Amino acid sequence: MRMSWVRNLLVGLVLVLLAVAGACGDDDDSGSGSDAAASDATTETTTGEPIVREALGQTTPANAPGQELYLQRATIEPGATLDTHVHEGTVVAEIVEGTLTYEIVSGTATVTRADGTVEEFTGPDTITLEAGDDLIETDDLVHFGSNEGDETVVVLSAALLAEGAPLATPVEE
Repeated sequence: MRMSWVRNLLVGLVLVLLAVAGACGDDDDSGSGSDAAASDATTETTTGEPIVREALGQTTPANAPGQELYLQRATIEPGATLDTHVHEGTVVAEIVEGTLTYEIVSGTATVTRADGTVEEFTGPDTITLEAGDDLIETDDLVHFGSNEGDETVVVLSAALLAEGAPLATPVEE
């Protein structure tokens, strides 16, 4: 089975975040270390169905001043729709399970399909992302996703954002 470059990147980020967590030790009471982030799970509801975001790690990379690096798993239950939003940086994501309906309001998304085919989509557009598909989102991409199927969607993502920026910034359509 082919391991995508995004999966390699995400695995590398996990290893880096685990190394950072190990270097920080257990005496960091600031709440900003990877241990605190890894235990933080939040639930939000946009359409009456739950969307759970689980923080897997977070760090301030020494080689990216003014930036925060996040690793996150999002679980989107059937019928749920995320709010329209942008990210104040770059997000790399992979659909791990299920089928995500992805709405591009404006901007361009780069998708690498599970078979290695690379496609660019410019909004307005609606695309379907399947398990194994990778996605790159930039700061000018206005978008949202929804789970229109019967199975849970799981997305693993890494985000490099401006320090202090929210993981997603809502945008009114």
